[in-house]
Amino acid sequence: MKLVIRFLSISFLGYLLTSCTETKSFQCQKIYRIANEVQKETQSLTKSGQEVDKKTWLLAADKIEQAADEMKDLKVNDDQLKNYKALFAQVYLDYATATREIIKVWETKDRLAAKSAQEKVKKAGQLEREVGEKINSYCGEK
Repeated sequence: MKLVIRFLSISFLGYLLTSCTETKSFQCQKIYRIANEVQKETQSLTKSGQEVDKKTWLLAADKIEQAADEMKDLKVNDDQLKNYKALFAQVYLDYATATREIIKVWETKDRLAAKSAQEKVKKAGQLEREVGEKINSYCGEK
């Protein structure tokens, strides 16, 4: 009888553990939540890129960097989603770095630095679009 109870307890525990595993869809939603939040915050802070106040842009860079850290720390089990979240974190770090470089360019009027910062933003934007398309496709699969 004790053996049967132990077997049932182990079976029930196994059931609980497997039923508590996050679905791919739920993990996708966690990544989307961070991506959407950082987009809304930075658009709000910078008035969709129209703001010219340096302090506001530095604050936006800080928010973007925080999102990168959040994305890095996000727990997901799916290997492909781990890859996508790492890529998004890199995109956000690249945006934050480029934003800070742009602030310096405003102050120094350094054309070479301006071109470099512009190129970083362009590359980060391209990577963001590519990762966004891939994760949307992956998360849309059944």
